[in-house]
Amino acid sequence: MATIRIKRGLKASLPSSGMVAGEPLVTTDRGTLHVATAADEKLPVVPALEDLQALASIEGESDLIMLHDASEEAGQKEKKITFADFKNALNIPEASTDEMVALAPGGTSGYLFGSDGTNGVVAMGEGLSWALNAEGTQAVLSIGTIDGGTF
Repeated sequence: MATIRIKRGLKASLPSSGMVAGEPLVTTDRGTLHVATAADEKLPVVPALEDLQALASIEGESDLIMLHDASEEAGQKEKKITFADFKNALNIPEASTDEMVALAPGGTSGYLFGSDGTNGVVAMGEGLSWALNAEGTQAVLSIGTIDGGTF
């Protein structure tokens, strides 16, 4: 029986010239597939995400997130970004492991309530106050005297 052998080798040794358009290239150390699009160009074949293993922990400066760039008109739409740069793009403080919000584009991210109800992203005006319930799951809003004024 005949055997078909596909070009194969280490990822670091992938060719950068002399390829034939449509030629598959398999890396034996990383298990990746690349397809030549011209004599000196190739595209990586993107794996099915559901087939990948889950990541146990994140190293923000070195771990990568794969995104699909919908604005890309042609070619490879999948792009990479470090987890740290992704958090920065969302305006999430570097040290934060919790979800925070900013009230305006480019604004400083923070907690709605803050640490004591006075230093959060949302502040209460005169006659208003709020406090976290005992479980820390809800902020209870309290309204003081509302004076409708005189006529």
